[in-house]
Amino acid sequence: MRFLIFTRDMLWGVPTVALLSAFGLYFTARLGFFRPRMLASAFTKTFFAPGGKGSGGSLSPLSALFTALGGTVGVGSISGIALSISFGGAGSIFWMWVCSFLGIGLKYAETAVAHSMRVSTPRGFSGGAMYCLKAMGKRRLAAAFALLTAASAAAGGSVVQAGALADALSGGRGKSLAVACIAAVSVGAVISGGRRLIAGFNSVALPLASASYVLLCLYVLFVNAHALPDTLARIFSEAFGLRPALGGIALTAMMRVGCTRGTFSNEAGMGSSPISYCAGNEKDSHICGLWGAAEVIIDSFVVSTLTALCVLCTGKTSVLSVFSSAFGVYGRAFYFAAISVFAFAAIVSWCFYGEEAVRYLSPHGGAAVKIFRLAVTAGAFAGALLPEGEAFAAADIWGALMIFPNLYLLHKKRRDIIELAKQKR
Repeated sequence: MRFLIFTRDMLWGVPTVALLSAFGLYFTARLGFFRPRMLASAFTKTFFAPGGKGSGGSLSPLSALFTALGGTVGVGSISGIALSISFGGAGSIFWMWVCSFLGIGLKYAETAVAHSMRVSTPRGFSGGAMYCLKAMGKRRLAAAFALLTAASAAAGGSVVQAGALADALSGGRGKSLAVACIAAVSVGAVISGGRRLIAGFNSVALPLASASYVLLCLYVLFVNAHALPDTLARIFSEAFGLRPALGGIALTAMMRVGCTRGTFSNEAGMGSSPISYCAGNEKDSHICGLWGAAEVIIDSFVVSTLTALCVLCTGKTSVLSVFSSAFGVYGRAFYFAAISVFAFAAIVSWCFYGEEAVRYLSPHGGAAVKIFRLAVTAGAFAGALLPEGEAFAAADIWGALMIFPNLYLLHKKRRDIIELAKQKR
């Protein structure tokens, strides 16, 4: 456990946070996402533009979007936020906002460039940073990103989400071998159907669970509206060290916790969710980039922020205790049902990313895909038994390693990305 924490803290030190922030500031400023009109355009093009249907192995535009949201709006936006507050204090939420805001432009950039360089395969469209790097002649870096993506899917995302899934399936009564087996079998059954079945599950389950979660959080905030001003004041005061957070947590530690949790939740800079958008039928890379920007807003500034405000306004330590206090046994039941959907959606979405990476490394290797699916299933089984802190630390490590080849791609393609956005304005 100590080794995992040490490695995570090394990778998510000030240099990594500064690098992500610099890239995010550059793209957010150059692309104009400081202007409300651009943010409004992202939502309009996401939810009100006419979308096509999936054909062959390709996904419909909305299926691609919900698959990406499945990977982001997961446990990191709920229990991960409560964990962030317990480790970094209320001030860590401010730094999550800062990194997430800068992540809006970053997510547009990585999504647009990946989509613009995707390729057509017998399975439909495929893309991601690995295909872009390969086209640039960086085959080794492309292979490294693909390997990291596959490893992150099997030993990172699936492990964290499976722990929450197991806890939900047991009704909060603790982890057990029986629950771990149920979680693993459920995951294996869905991912065996490939990316079309994964996208189909996320397109149906995720919107309903997300809307219900948001509505219940809004009700909790309405009931506790009197505490909202003090909560916001606490977030800002602790963010700048004007009041000691949890007995004197350093400002740099608070920033690291906030940025780590924000990136783990919305995945901006990791290059993961663009893999989903590349598999869709949408032809316009600019629109896909706007979808990526909207994805960050939904995850960080809607779901994650509502989670944080509910926890802080009520003085509870977890979302489960918030819902149990507000809605009684029904709140507890809803929490476990919602967590089950979010966790399961995140696991299968990450399997989607990892499987695309494996198929890049082994285009004709059906055996490699089967081995990967078994690895994800095993990861889900292990995650259902591991302590939450260890699972999050391991996932943070894999996520950090994915950032560096992806940022190299964005650096090399930055002018093309800016030009693409200018042509569509």
